[in-house]
Amino acid sequence: MSGFLGMFTYGDAAAPVVPSIYIAYGGPTAGKRISAYNWNSTTGFGSSFTAPTISNAINQVSFVKNNSNISASCTASPFFFVWQWSAAGFGTQYANAASPLSPSGSGPAGFSWTNNVDAIITSNAASVSYPQAWAWDQTTGFGSKYANGTALNSSDSSTGVTLNGDNTQVAFSQQSNPVISLFPWSSATGFGTKYANPATLPGQGSNPGTISFNPVTNDIVIGNTLFPLLSGYPVTSSGFGTRYANPSTSAGGAVFGVRFSPSGSEVAVGNSATPAPLKVYQWSSGFGSLYSSPSILQTIRAVSWSSTGTEIAGAISAASPYTRVYPWTSGGFGSVYSSPATPLDISNSVSFSDQSR
Repeated sequence: MSGFLGMFTYGDAAAPVVPSIYIAYGGPTAGKRISAYNWNSTTGFGSSFTAPTISNAINQVSFVKNNSNISASCTASPFFFVWQWSAAGFGTQYANAASPLSPSGSGPAGFSWTNNVDAIITSNAASVSYPQAWAWDQTTGFGSKYANGTALNSSDSSTGVTLNGDNTQVAFSQQSNPVISLFPWSSATGFGTKYANPATLPGQGSNPGTISFNPVTNDIVIGNTLFPLLSGYPVTSSGFGTRYANPSTSAGGAVFGVRFSPSGSEVAVGNSATPAPLKVYQWSSGFGSLYSSPSILQTIRAVSWSSTGTEIAGAISAASPYTRVYPWTSGGFGSVYSSPATPLDISNSVSFSDQSR
């Protein structure tokens, strides 16, 4: 096994996994920029929650591991919206950060919360892009801003961010070389010195949401728009190892979403290769076999696993019902869940509850 052996022993790993009981989507349509629902693994979508009015199109929506808040990002100021969350749904919105995203060109390139919900990490999208982060307190909200990390690029855009399982490393994706950047992370001190780039770089052209750490093995996968479309690496405390072999079955089209399952045994991919744009590969120190995929005629823009890894969701921006959610077992995809009774609109982000992203 590569990387940090037994990574699933991080933080509160001794505690039982809490099943996801909510699911949320983000998108650009006024009046439906966030849609949140109760979720049941047996019956699927439940009732919808009344969502707050949001002035800007949403790029990413996310719950945190303890479900204490729900958050969203957009390309215009204030860039982040964070609300308290409870069984009643959206609560009070937290005040904006006193020290805003800076530089702020094109807004944040995704964001990720720590498992302990004591920091939120992002980068500004437009070059020159820098890792940025804020301390977080569940009572008072945004705290002090950490010092920005070393620049990620000199051209093109930064596109995404992912934390490893024990929150000691954070990686960022970019559209052009080096495409992937890795830093040590500590909620006490912030960003450390950037690790050396991998010896073999990924393909260029990453999209938002296309980088994911394996929470168990500490491997990392990044998706791209150019060959080889998917690249995987072992990561240790020394940085990147040798790139894994390309998957034997190609993703077949530009990648828009990558997410490891909670067990680390599978990696899900959303892409443009219809009629099978939602793909899942087995994972064991590299790409394994591709599971049989359901037939979907639209591009999958984002993917999310439930906290137990027993459901998988894809976000769709092109046509109703704007999502597909499936049961997941060791045998692969089950029958698609019924669409929500309260319809979605265009969705480019999806998040199950009870996990930090």
